[in-house]
Amino acid sequence: MPRPSWSGTIQISLVNFAVDVFPAVSSTRPISFHEVDRKTLNRIHHQNVSSGPAVDEGPDVEKKSAKHGGMHIAAKAGDGEASGEGEEEQHSVAKRDVVKGYEYSKGKFAIVEPEELKNLRLAGKKTVEISEFVKLEEVDPALYEKPYFVIPKSGPQAKAFAVVRQGMVNGGVVGIGEIVFGGRQHLMVLAPPHNPKAPGMMIYALRFASELRNVKDYAGSTEHEEVDAAQLKLAKQLIDAYTSKFEPKKYVDHYEEALKELVDAKVKHLPLPKPEPEKKRGKVIDLTDALRRSLAQRGSGEAKTASVSKSDEPRVSERIKPKSAKGRARSEKKSKKTA
Repeated sequence: MPRPSWSGTIQISLVNFAVDVFPAVSSTRPISFHEVDRKTLNRIHHQNVSSGPAVDEGPDVEKKSAKHGGMHIAAKAGDGEASGEGEEEQHSVAKRDVVKGYEYSKGKFAIVEPEELKNLRLAGKKTVEISEFVKLEEVDPALYEKPYFVIPKSGPQAKAFAVVRQGMVNGGVVGIGEIVFGGRQHLMVLAPPHNPKAPGMMIYALRFASELRNVKDYAGSTEHEEVDAAQLKLAKQLIDAYTSKFEPKKYVDHYEEALKELVDAKVKHLPLPKPEPEKKRGKVIDLTDALRRSLAQRGSGEAKTASVSKSDEPRVSERIKPKSAKGRARSEKKSKKTA
């Protein structure tokens, strides 16, 4: 069984239940690449490199660090022995010496150790307190970031989990709270699953409102466009014609399919797949005419719009004609012999 990303308690006033939280999506891809050397085919490994000359370890270095109390001044390019004029010397850095630094001034850093980050006192490390319930449609979809499965732990608390879940379903509401995992504090939504027959609940990590940009900075004059009543009627008919039940499984990642086909051809030493020609789109001169044509195309049947039938395709002899008169004569002579 996979390890949970977070284990703790969800609390609603005096009601609480222990849960495990698992990622609901996978970030891994079927096809993944390594960086290799074209000449030797050996794997490329990256190394932590620091600009400037290396500093000998010793008691003086420890004293200097303690003296500044976590405030360090970066060594200038001219300090120490230079490898040559105009060249900046570099040296490799051990993983234990890589820390986070906040540059509060040019070349001056406040050093933050890994242990100091772990010891940050953030509310919600092991308990998520639901601060309020809101209607699902009130949450802006632009805030959603990542989904997680919420599975109750076995025991008497599972009963409380089931009761709260059904109450949320009946009310059409979701819970808002904050959770800490991955070294960050996240705004979150606790919601019943979209499929009522699915077990558990869902947590959706949300972006904070401060993370969203203002759409008015990009909208320009589009919000002031007037809508023609006749065109709106045609647009509604077109939308109705294309309206169907959403089935996510019928949509596939075509890029991953093409990538797998490319890799298979490389492995089996086959000819590389040829790129599909892009469909040429006609220029839309009149919106009303474009809407009417779209409706007529949709009404003629999906089979005809999806692909041209064999009877509609021009014959090879009609599509490819010899350019010269001699070529046409040879072609006619050959067809008579064949007959």
